Amino acid sequence: MKGILVLFLLITISLNAQTWTSVSSVPTAGRDDGVCFSLNGFGYIVTGYLGTFAESNKLFQYDPNTNSWNEKAAFPGTARQYSTVFTLKNKAYLIGGYSESSQALKDVWEYDEFTNTWKQLNDFPGLARWHATALHIQETGYLGMGTTADSTLADFWKYNADLDSWTRLSDYPGGPNRSVLGFQLLNEGIFGEGFDINPITYSAAWFSYNPGTETWIAITPLPSGLRSYGTAISTDFNALVCGGMDENSVFQNDCYQLDHTKTWKAVNSLPLTGLKGAKGFALKGQFYLGTGLKDNFTRTSDFYKMAMPVATVQESLLFPNPSKDYFNLISEPNAKISVFSVGGQLIQTLKTNDAGFLEIKQLPMGLYVCLVEGKNTSEIIKIAKL
Repeated sequence: MKGILVLFLLITISLNAQTWTSVSSVPTAGRDDGVCFSLNGFGYIVTGYLGTFAESNKLFQYDPNTNSWNEKAAFPGTARQYSTVFTLKNKAYLIGGYSESSQALKDVWEYDEFTNTWKQLNDFPGLARWHATALHIQETGYLGMGTTADSTLADFWKYNADLDSWTRLSDYPGGPNRSVLGFQLLNEGIFGEGFDINPITYSAAWFSYNPGTETWIAITPLPSGLRSYGTAISTDFNALVCGGMDENSVFQNDCYQLDHTKTWKAVNSLPLTGLKGAKGFALKGQFYLGTGLKDNFTRTSDFYKMAMPVATVQESLLFPNPSKDYFNLISEPNAKISVFSVGGQLIQTLKTNDAGFLEIKQLPMGLYVCLVEGKNTSEIIKIAKL
């Protein structure tokens, strides 16, 4: 067992080893601009445009253990595309979109995986919209931006699932945009890309959002330049941004990984010459991406998996330390974490997830000893809650 140490993360991987492999296709016609989400180790896809809206409301669940799709309870709302979704407390929340009758929508629907049922909630209180951006950060949902029939929007809101209520926050600093990518990375939201429609102007800006201080900070933009209709997927401390269409309407297939240091790295491109309007989800630290409109203007139902190399973690990473709020721990997948007081009392027993991430929170002020136990890791880490 190692003593208390200054921590760093040593991972032996090669980014060039990351490859895309085909998995089972969604059992419907090809679609673009649907929504995907993940719950409890399963991926889901629903809505979108399939040439018609006849099968748009069919909900399919992807099981990575069997590489198969299973049809679940159909979405009961108006058929649509350009909706947005986030997940909270083992439920998914689908908001708004563009209806088959060409109307902007603002309805909110909750999907419960355990009961396989949908429930309509209070409408979103902002303007009806489509191509908005939604994500969860910790235990709160967020939604903003998007477009109405004749303008793009910059407003930004948070959602309280317990009260079924929305609160408007400060506007998105990138200005009015649709097709903005948004995803959680550690305890922040990351936003970027998109375009305004009056006139059509593509955005190169990227921002991080801190939910604790409700502040925005500009970050290094995607190195590939301007685009929209891209796809973003994230684990807790790692994200993937792929494809889309540039300002010259050229479809793209390149992919970039964003890590916990907010550093972009190019990884293997999609196995298509160009794809926009695709969707995806992360399961067990792996990225899954599919559907969308190909550069020959045909829709696909194909799905692909990014086979992330297995990292050999020699020493874990815990930050910030000291902290006034929470601690992020990156270690081995499914490692046992025991938090003790300096007097030896066991305070919490936790476990890193399938990607090797854990957020340690709700500790009273004081000093603690964190014992990390994995297949290849045995460490003691001293942490300070201010």
